Amino acid sequence: MLTAIRERATGWIAWVIVTLITIPFALWGINSYFQGATEIAVATVNGAEISNYAYQQALSAQRQTLIDRLGGDFDPALLDSLGVKSRVIDSLVDDQLLTQFTIDQNFRISDDQLKEIIQTFPAFLEQGRFSQTRYLELLNANRLTAQGFEQSQRQNGAINQLRAGIADSAFFTAMERDQLLALSAQSRSAQYTVLNADKFDGEFDIDDAEIQAYYEKNLGRYETESSIKVDYIELSVESLSGSIAPSEQEINALYEDTKGRYKQAESRTASHILVSVSESDNEEQKRAKFELARDILNRANAGEDFAALAQQYSDDPGSKQNGGDLGVVARGQMVKPFEDAVFAMRAGEIQGPIETRFGYHIIKLTALSAERQQTLDQVRDEVLQDLMKFQAENLFAELAESFKNLVFEDPDDLTTAADAMDLPIQSSDWFTANKGGGVAEDAAVRRAAFAEDVLNENLVSSAIEIGFDKLVAVQKSEYEAAHPKSLESVRSEIIATIKSEKSQAKVWQMGSDLLTSLESSVQNKASWERFIAQQNLRALTLPSKKSEIPAELTMLGDVVFALSAPKKGEVRFGGLALDNGDYALVSLEQVEQSDLASVDDAQRTTVQQQLLERDGAGMFNRFRALLRKNADITISQQQL
Repeated sequence: MLTAIRERATGWIAWVIVTLITIPFALWGINSYFQGATEIAVATVNGAEISNYAYQQALSAQRQTLIDRLGGDFDPALLDSLGVKSRVIDSLVDDQLLTQFTIDQNFRISDDQLKEIIQTFPAFLEQGRFSQTRYLELLNANRLTAQGFEQSQRQNGAINQLRAGIADSAFFTAMERDQLLALSAQSRSAQYTVLNADKFDGEFDIDDAEIQAYYEKNLGRYETESSIKVDYIELSVESLSGSIAPSEQEINALYEDTKGRYKQAESRTASHILVSVSESDNEEQKRAKFELARDILNRANAGEDFAALAQQYSDDPGSKQNGGDLGVVARGQMVKPFEDAVFAMRAGEIQGPIETRFGYHIIKLTALSAERQQTLDQVRDEVLQDLMKFQAENLFAELAESFKNLVFEDPDDLTTAADAMDLPIQSSDWFTANKGGGVAEDAAVRRAAFAEDVLNENLVSSAIEIGFDKLVAVQKSEYEAAHPKSLESVRSEIIATIKSEKSQAKVWQMGSDLLTSLESSVQNKASWERFIAQQNLRALTLPSKKSEIPAELTMLGDVVFALSAPKKGEVRFGGLALDNGDYALVSLEQVEQSDLASVDDAQRTTVQQQLLERDGAGMFNRFRALLRKNADITISQQQL
């Protein structure tokens, strides 16, 4: 069956290049995914198609972003929601609209702007400096040519140029600025103290009758989770790739079609010694430095160690300690006089002094590697893996519909679909609705296993999509219902819970009573200090600016900034039951309104920038909405 389907697959060379672009979405942007695809489209924007591949790449990037942000708290179910998928496709549509607009309106960036974009890319930096070696390695590792990547960045740069042009037209009124300045500059002098609940834990003796009563009243809190084991079949790109055996003709065809990916660009490695010249130097000083550079050149050409001379004389702190080594030097990386000299030199040659705006350079070309085309034999494994992956994806797309139909048509027995698809029936370990390993690590599988039709009717689940390259169907094999844990197994937990609840109730009541007492007393600083001393508490000072209050004290800050300003010589008191069971009391002594005349230029600039960014973002969002309103957009909800 698999062989027959493979023999029917045609037309792959026409779009294999697009399929092989698996560069991380967050690094390379999305524009490179819009070109050359001939797959089923998930959307069309003014006639231009957004391919399913582009959509899946974007969805994969969103998944990785969530994993990076949430770590162990990431739930794959987040990607199953239509809301996430809709936001991803909306983003792709917006970028296609912006791409079309910038092309129609002839937005473009210069070569110098492109160079700055690339040389400030965080992924290409080593020790804070652009690394040509790392740049070429990353492109090569992700099957991109420098030309292709630079073209995508030109387009992204044009979109950013448009965004900046719209955002820079934002403005604000003086009243808006002054209101925000007054709010951000207001300070409040306040102290707080915390009544700890846990100090009362030892006051309570919990007897057996109370433990038994609590256990019986809260049986639902002390139950095991229901658990299940399932049999399942799985269709995936990974498993299919093992059955793929491309022919030599197919391997040769892919290599020839993507030959440009396997070129190693020319590289030149250079070292230099810089004798720096500053704008304040007079002609005599410049002449002396030129003579020094020429003397260093003569010594280097006479056979002295270049690295030792660099360590002794070079004014370039970035390369001095490395003997002047600059690593790989590419065109567009250095200032023009330096670049021209490097690319006119022979390996091992030393030239100088070369004058640039930085001073005088003595340059040694340490290595030269000409552009070289890697042969098929050298890259056979990579080509083979790419081809197998592509053909497996193609085969997966062919088989997916059959998989879905088979499990739907015979929901009583997993064997029917397994035999027809030649897939092994596998068995899971025990898992719960909230946690599982192996196939049950995915939340969609756990939801399907505990659904009514699978759990209670013992039917085969419908096909479960995991990512964009795997389908699974499950059927219950064993089930263990939730049941209460024994009292003895949770006895210590119950005692701790009862003590905690009693301590919390006591401290909250105490805090409330103390707040009432404070509010009924003479409300001044002396009464607060006397209260602190009498209760043997510790008073702590809260940061005076709300923006400076740390996250763990945000709730206290909200209480302090909600209190009315006290009269001169008085204080205002407040209280708050904290999430951890403690109780906090606050004392507000003074509110200082900001004198706008005293606001320094740095603060004013910061606030003005905040207003401009807010209004600029709003203007750009409205512009995107206008593009969407006037565009012909079709989104295939079925493909999503």
